[in-house]
Amino acid sequence: METYYGRVQTPADAIKLFEACRIGMLPRVQRRLSEKERQGIRSGSVFVWDEKEAGMRRWTDGKSWSASRVSGSFLTYREMEGKRGNVNGQGPKRTAGKTPDSGRGSEDDVDDTEPDGYRYKPDGLMKQSFSITTSAGQHLHLISYFARGAAGNDLPTPSNDSQFRTVAVPAKGLYPESSLQDTQIPLNTKEPM
Repeated sequence: METYYGRVQTPADAIKLFEACRIGMLPRVQRRLSEKERQGIRSGSVFVWDEKEAGMRRWTDGKSWSASRVSGSFLTYREMEGKRGNVNGQGPKRTAGKTPDSGRGSEDDVDDTEPDGYRYKPDGLMKQSFSITTSAGQHLHLISYFARGAAGNDLPTPSNDSQFRTVAVPAKGLYPESSLQDTQIPLNTKEPM
């Protein structure tokens, strides 16, 4: 069910995968993942879908995630232990708009205990999302998973993957929202907000 196995580091990587799907080189997700498929998510799993074609606007994977952080053109999330709101059927205690990521300096912080009882999953995955609307009105989405630290850097990227040599640069204006000026800056060099 994966669209691709590797690491999406830049908007150019995401666009390359969107293009590979558009020309039929890679499959797009056509429906929500089954429970078995969700259990198969691993570091390097990448999924691409079109909202209308798949009949879904939001991605669900059955995992618990931190609040999102903006990292360049991507939203990133860190896997949490357990499910939110599983204490006596009540939601987690919140104070003054705090989220699990409030006050975090970087994804490499050592202390895994979070305010209000949240806890990052040891050796949990990172998730990133990227969405774009084409000039034809297609709402395309990409979700990728990777391991934190050096383990996630061993994955191939679309920019360096030989199978994409034949994927041409998309026609100008096909992806009007894309900020192709960002394409050469790797995701891991940008500071999260």
